[in-house]
Amino acid sequence: MQREFVGDPLMNHSNGGKFFDQSLITEWRGNFGVFGQPIYERTLNLDSLREHPEFSDHASFMLYAPVGFMDRSGTSAGFFQQTPNLYAATLASKMDAQAYHASVLQTHPIGHVLVPFKTSPIADWSIGFNVFDPELIKVSSNIEVIPAVTLALVREETLPVVRFVGGPSINVSASGEVSIDFQLEIPDGDPIEDRDAEVYLESTAGYLVARRVRTSGGSGCTVFRPDGMATGDVAKIKVGFKYFSGTDDLLVNVQ
Repeated sequence: MQREFVGDPLMNHSNGGKFFDQSLITEWRGNFGVFGQPIYERTLNLDSLREHPEFSDHASFMLYAPVGFMDRSGTSAGFFQQTPNLYAATLASKMDAQAYHASVLQTHPIGHVLVPFKTSPIADWSIGFNVFDPELIKVSSNIEVIPAVTLALVREETLPVVRFVGGPSINVSASGEVSIDFQLEIPDGDPIEDRDAEVYLESTAGYLVARRVRTSGGSGCTVFRPDGMATGDVAKIKVGFKYFSGTDDLLVNVQ
């Protein structure tokens, strides 16, 4: 991270003088002049994230920096060296990222590392940063910079989901059982067949024979039995990932 000037160094400012002294600029990035030494440096070994205790399918590892108020208040530097999985941190509370950072951590990340699946190669991962303008990001020539509105939108549009196959509801007799099928998908709805994940299910009633299923070719299934339920009862089944539950719902009607 470095400080940057904004404005035309050749023009006069309305308060007098130039916008800034052009001789201070050490590097231009688009219309932004960067000057001075980095105010914060962070090196991250992406391969080492595979050993992270919260490494999982559908993961978002957050990056923080001791700048602004928290830097001046002397917050422990150890906090900023952590790379917590956002979804592990918010699993119990179900808070969204903005609320979690504003109310719990009281700081916001400079970026995140998105991991679609535990088995995904690093080439499939995404790294996002909170910056004023994409031109401020300096990368190697083989890395593409894609502008985005917010990191939250990137997570929503990038990370995979699990969805039930066959519609939002299914019927079962009070003395029978029914197969519950699901598949991995990209957020737009296209199935994912070249990756697999450990899928987690939960039900408000009845009995799921398997609540944790490893997909094969992107698909999986379990069996639901309406144990303890009567005709007319309805159970809701949720499906998702270890730290990101409820990507889809299925209603089971007992007939």
